[in-house]
Amino acid sequence: MSKLRKKSSRVPETPALSPNTLGGSVIISGRQKKVTLPVNQEEAVSNVGAFAFQVLPQDVSKQLLEMDVDDMQRTLCEFLKFTSSQTDLREAAILDYYTSAVWWAKEQGFTDQQLSGFFTAIHILLENIKEKQMKLVDNLTEFKKMLIGIAAEVSPGVPSGGMEFFDPTQAQAISEYIFRSLFQHYRLYEFLFEQSQDEEIIGTDLVVDVAKAASLPFPPPLDEGIEEDKLEAFVKTPPPSPTQESGQESTEEGSGEKAATHSSEIDLEAEVFTRLTSQDVKEVVESVAAELLGSLQNEVAFKLREKENAILAKINKIHHVAEN
Repeated sequence: MSKLRKKSSRVPETPALSPNTLGGSVIISGRQKKVTLPVNQEEAVSNVGAFAFQVLPQDVSKQLLEMDVDDMQRTLCEFLKFTSSQTDLREAAILDYYTSAVWWAKEQGFTDQQLSGFFTAIHILLENIKEKQMKLVDNLTEFKKMLIGIAAEVSPGVPSGGMEFFDPTQAQAISEYIFRSLFQHYRLYEFLFEQSQDEEIIGTDLVVDVAKAASLPFPPPLDEGIEEDKLEAFVKTPPPSPTQESGQESTEEGSGEKAATHSSEIDLEAEVFTRLTSQDVKEVVESVAAELLGSLQNEVAFKLREKENAILAKINKIHHVAEN
């Protein structure tokens, strides 16, 4: 009897998509399997390097490579036209992802062309989630198409992914970074773009007293709200101190005024005396004498009365003794 060998009828399993998948070449146990897609050759040639400077211009790419992380975030915020990144969680998360990706590309030593191509790739993947609501498998397929043509000669009719300016090591690092930062958190990014943020409006009532028209006495002027003596002593601005020249002039004026007043008084007295008669003089003397001597007379009379009372008291005392 001859022994028959039974051949296995198992079909080789299709390898799962992993970070080792690079475009049209799939690495399986150290071997590469080339995948050829029937596409127009002119389209494949025109797509070479298409990701460079498609979203991120060359001048912006060069500037980002020279910035620190804070300046990089501000520049990306202005470039993406985010106006509410401080309060909008969606804008903040997208800005944080782009900033982290650009900073990682700078640490990898990418050129401005490579940075722009990498930025275009992550931008397309995020837009697929945001605009097309693309599922994880479909987005992985899109990412696979981007890497076609890296480190391999594109066969006629095979479309280029547009990122041929990367070498295999860089493409491997990009794959691992995108898998680690985006695809492993895919449900989180789907939730980010599908759900809207609740808005909270916080209001504060502020009461402000507005001054009334100037025609109304409110509030009253300061000089009417306090007493006049306090106004003069503490509030009112004192007059300016006179200078030496003004002091001399005022002294001369004062002396002149005093001389004029004295002379006028002398003239007035002389005029009064000329108008007096002898009877007027007599009446004036009598009134003055009565005014001056009246008090003196009363005082002398009071003392005489006291003296008289004392003498009478002594006489009465003597009579009383004599009778006893």
